[in-house]
Amino acid sequence: MGTARHYYLLNRLAADQRTEFAVRDVWKGKQEAEPGTALPTSFPSYAALSAIGYTTKEDLDGADADELVETVGLSQSEAAAVMAAVATL
Repeated sequence: MGTARHYYLLNRLAADQRTEFAVRDVWKGKQEAEPGTALPTSFPSYAALSAIGYTTKEDLDGADADELVETVGLSQSEAAAVMAAVATL
């Protein structure tokens, strides 16, 4: 089960794909209002993750490698490295 931050992020990304920018901004506000543990800048694929909106551990709680491949554009090996790193946070 994911966190509220993860749920809000997925809805934000879906709204962005539908070009519903006002709705996207509402989901972004909800996501950012939730507490979270910031990912360290040394985290695997940090730049790609943060560019999409995965900025905290809680944004990744409930995610899987397939989600990261689809939403962030990571390779399977990069996504696996992210998931392994999440487990150590």
